[in-house]
Amino acid sequence: MQDALVEMSRHSVTRQLLKRIGIRPPLPLLRSYRPWSDALLGGKRILVNKGGQYAEQLIPGLQAQKASVDHLGSLTELSGEARVPVVATVYQATLFDATDFREMSRLRDLYNFFRPALHHFGSHHRIVILLAQPDPHGSPEHQAVLSAIEGFARSLAKESGPRGVNVNCIRVEAAPDTLERLGPMVHFFLSDYAAFITGQILDCTSLAARRPIPALAGSLAGKRILVTGAAQGIGYAICRRLGEEGAHVYCLDRPENQKSLEELAQHIDGEIVLMDLGLPDATQQIADRLQTAPPLDGIVHNAGITRDRTLFSMGDKQWDQVLNINLEVVVQLTQELLHRGRIADNGRIICMSSISGISGNFGQTNYSASKAGLVGFVRALSRHLATQGMTANAVAPGFIETSMTARVPFMVKQFARRMSSLGQGGLPDDVADLICFLASPASQGITGSVIRVCGGNFLGA
Repeated sequence: MQDALVEMSRHSVTRQLLKRIGIRPPLPLLRSYRPWSDALLGGKRILVNKGGQYAEQLIPGLQAQKASVDHLGSLTELSGEARVPVVATVYQATLFDATDFREMSRLRDLYNFFRPALHHFGSHHRIVILLAQPDPHGSPEHQAVLSAIEGFARSLAKESGPRGVNVNCIRVEAAPDTLERLGPMVHFFLSDYAAFITGQILDCTSLAARRPIPALAGSLAGKRILVTGAAQGIGYAICRRLGEEGAHVYCLDRPENQKSLEELAQHIDGEIVLMDLGLPDATQQIADRLQTAPPLDGIVHNAGITRDRTLFSMGDKQWDQVLNINLEVVVQLTQELLHRGRIADNGRIICMSSISGISGNFGQTNYSASKAGLVGFVRALSRHLATQGMTANAVAPGFIETSMTARVPFMVKQFARRMSSLGQGGLPDDVADLICFLASPASQGITGSVIRVCGGNFLGA
């Protein structure tokens, strides 16, 4: 919480400076800075459309999270050429179920629903659109409809971003336990824990074998999770958030960061693991260290380095170091722990990728290659681990406000911030909140995915 207050204070100073030089500052995002509760959506009035396969069945779950719900077919009635609002309510979130959209004519329903509804959306509004999972053998018209919905959502996210509004899609695979898997996803992405996640196309899949799916609140209590690169920045926030949710965290970083690690571990009642991941036998030493402990419930591969150079001026060492720490160690450590049975069934493997791994970046061929490699790794790994109920996912942050980015020149930072639909950089807690969700047993429906925490960055897909 103290870190959050520091970041908010820094944000306030930045806003004042921007005003002085004539740049319109972005709207501060509405975030949650508390552990999960059974009132994840408390205080939100949510608009849910009539239609689709799941919307009506999801309403009791939204109400259980203390949201009030209006289940409406439309917010307008037609009177000649004029559209007259029939509801004067301001909504904080919308769940739109388009899973039954198959014909091109249904796309007009997006326009008919959202255009009048926009007048009833407050700032910081959260929108989740449900659509069917694409069928490779389905009709071309149906495939066109699904892609059109995704394009609509991405554009709406960019149009609405300056007001702090986010828009995300969930492609839903029909299965016997779809509602059980889908519910926690909808709750999280409609909540203020997902404030900096927008323009994303997510999948709710039955790939990972069925396991009991608990409520989100309290679901990480007692879970044993290893976090690499834990001493500062995003890694520190991840450990702190996991600790706040009741997880037992193994905080791993280099020996030179021992003091910071000890303070962190003491604060969250975790344990420290001192290891330089650049050592040839690092993965063996880490596995040996954890051999006598109970199996892990999750690994967060957060450690990473940059050695930026254009390919022409890049030396062997700069290439090898980045590929080793960012990719090879992740693959080797994961495989070693799996081979030794040190990851429990229903375990969670989460890799820290980057939007550079999705879109590429000038002067980062080594870094982009390593981060793109992680995306391919989790996609393949998710299939290998599916029968054990394990999941594997990647998180791709955009511009995040950390002590490292604080040293970036002011105008360069402003440009990086304005590259997002929300017009600002994210906070370490934005990444940590998503990782906590992916580490939870409640995230059983997400595996093999790469999710960007980038505020709707204009680069990449």
